[in-house]
Amino acid sequence: MPGRRSRQQAHLIEQGRPVSTSIQRVIPVILCGGAGSRLWPMSRDDKPKQFHTLAGDASLLRQTLARMPQGIVDDVAFGAPCVIGSAALAPLLEAELAGTGDFRLVLEPAIRDTAAAIAAITALHEAGPGDDLLLVVPSDALIEDHAAFRTAVARAARTAAATDAIMLIGIAPTRPETQYGYIETGEPLGEGHAVRRFREKPDADTARHYIHQGGFLWNAGMFLFRPGRLAEAFRKHQPQIWDCASQAVRAARIDGCRLWLDAPSFSAAEKLSVDYAIMEKADNIGVVRAGFDWDDLGSWAQLHDHAPKDDKGNALDGDIIAVDSAGNHIRARDAIVAVAGVDDLVVVAEDNKVLVTRRDRTHLVKDVTALFKERFVGSVAHDRSEAAIRRWLFDACLPFWAGPGIDDVHGGVHEGLGLDGAPGTYASKRMRVLPRQIYSFVHAGALGWNNAPGGLLETLFETLVSTAWDTTDGGWIHRFNPDGTVQDGRRDTYDQAFVLLALAWLHKAGGFDDARAWADRTLDFMDARLADRRHGGFVEDTSGSAPRRANPHMHMLEAMLAWYDATGETGFLDRAEAMVELFDARFFDAAAGTVREFFADDWTPLSDDPAHTAVEPGHHYEWAWLLLRFADRRSRPGLEDKARVLFATARAFGHHPATGAVADTMRPDGAGQSATARCWPQTEALKAAIALEKRGVSGATALRRQMIDVLFDHYLAQPVSGGWVDAIDPNGKPIAADMPASTLYHVVCALAEHLQAD
Repeated sequence: MPGRRSRQQAHLIEQGRPVSTSIQRVIPVILCGGAGSRLWPMSRDDKPKQFHTLAGDASLLRQTLARMPQGIVDDVAFGAPCVIGSAALAPLLEAELAGTGDFRLVLEPAIRDTAAAIAAITALHEAGPGDDLLLVVPSDALIEDHAAFRTAVARAARTAAATDAIMLIGIAPTRPETQYGYIETGEPLGEGHAVRRFREKPDADTARHYIHQGGFLWNAGMFLFRPGRLAEAFRKHQPQIWDCASQAVRAARIDGCRLWLDAPSFSAAEKLSVDYAIMEKADNIGVVRAGFDWDDLGSWAQLHDHAPKDDKGNALDGDIIAVDSAGNHIRARDAIVAVAGVDDLVVVAEDNKVLVTRRDRTHLVKDVTALFKERFVGSVAHDRSEAAIRRWLFDACLPFWAGPGIDDVHGGVHEGLGLDGAPGTYASKRMRVLPRQIYSFVHAGALGWNNAPGGLLETLFETLVSTAWDTTDGGWIHRFNPDGTVQDGRRDTYDQAFVLLALAWLHKAGGFDDARAWADRTLDFMDARLADRRHGGFVEDTSGSAPRRANPHMHMLEAMLAWYDATGETGFLDRAEAMVELFDARFFDAAAGTVREFFADDWTPLSDDPAHTAVEPGHHYEWAWLLLRFADRRSRPGLEDKARVLFATARAFGHHPATGAVADTMRPDGAGQSATARCWPQTEALKAAIALEKRGVSGATALRRQMIDVLFDHYLAQPVSGGWVDAIDPNGKPIAADMPASTLYHVVCALAEHLQAD
């Protein structure tokens, strides 16, 4: 240890501070895997309570980090923290850790409780400097006196260094609490006491006895130890957990500051808490009494204690009306909540769920959470299995859009439906929605959906060819009036691409002999009227609209790949490659790793308007998916690398931290995310993640799981069965007024990729 002490002393001398021989290096280990089940429905699997700002002006995780600033503070040399949490929450963890200094992020492929997590961290540090201590703390407790916290850590660290004990930090009880475990103290040990025994959560009488007798502390889950010391305890008392966790570390994948534990090894570890696995079995366990107030904020009643209140003792958060009511805790996130003539209640409306309980009975919320999960198993809202997703798609979504989504009066399909599932009010019907729905129903049939209404595809195809083709000049028109008459006769490249996509799937499905002829006629029209022979690609439309966009060409690439798959004819693959060449030459910004969206007539990128320079993470994912599909069919040097760059850019900068959803737009430097996140970019992220997962790209598997959760947590299966929320804000609040029918194309394509990937 002399070498380590001399480096610390040198650091102090450089700072002009007096040298203390009591300085001890401590590496914080922050456990970030808790679910906060007693705070349902706010705290949930996709955003547990440690990511919420519940007291103060930062999330509980950030407050935890702030208590242990890196460097020498109060006789403790705090090293860079090691944060361990679920791999499924990696983007959320990274967003919370951004800007906090150096850190190591250890990602769990499965939740195996605290013993396996701490064993993995111990194995990771066992070979480190012998005098380093690990300080394990939960990420979701409230400790406002940071100086007193560091004093307690220093006392525990000095005692651990002198005695090689595993040292806990216990909390002096302030009430006969029945929801905490207790530590019974014994003989003096260093600056604390030896632990005589651990006590389970007591009943009320026993808890009162503990308070009256004295010598009992709350077990707050904070402890400090030498890695080798705890490793010995694991090898002796829990060899199975130790072997699995150690192997998970040895076989881990390292990506910068991130360490992805090996899934097969870690998942095999027995699921136990560290208290049961080690603390109740090991010897030489000590505890120091904390000199600070502590609260685990584990219930709505505890949150009420810390929340600001009105003159009647109500803690109100959100759009709330309170009449003749007192002592209530009310949180409203996606509803207006009104209470009248009630006292001492907890009312929470969030994530399309409502909780009502008495404030003195909030410990029962944990039971509510368990029953909620049990009762809704099998629902796609909570069961993300292939079978559940297939049921939602086949039994709810497709029948919904093949039923109320069809315009039986004027022909074709509705532009959108209201949030109640009834046809919406719209000033026009985009022609492109009709071929998109045709594509969706045909693709669903290829997946095994066999419950389409009789004659559905035939009727939609006949409507398309009889009403949407311009009989005087060729090409597919742009918009209908609500009654089915032509409103805008322009022929738009984007529209032509989607008709070609639908025709390809009809041709492949069989039974539509005219599909190929209509495709040839469409391509002839595009070559004659929309192709830009001078600069490449296609103009926007027959009216010369500006600016030019990359997006229509992306969908031409998709359509030509579909025709190649349907026919095997290389001419279609040649047309697809022309779109890829345009991407290489004009759309891809290699310096920024982004896709440019808007251009002048000669394909010069527009830079005069922030709206023209913004990029779309959803299109990054969509281009990545399509480029990889092309690369699977024809080799092109560097193409897969570009797809990987687009994927990495969108994944690193394109997601809202609180929800994990893909934002609509951002600046090319990754900043300036839009405040909206529509449904369709989420589907494109899922498709790209699946494509990159097949190629073993880091983070693709985690993103795939994340996007399935994002889609079904925030968008799909609501507000009516088979429907969707079109857009949410950065906190997950729905902000769309209706359900666009055109989203079906994105949903079917993405879920088809997911269902067929394995």
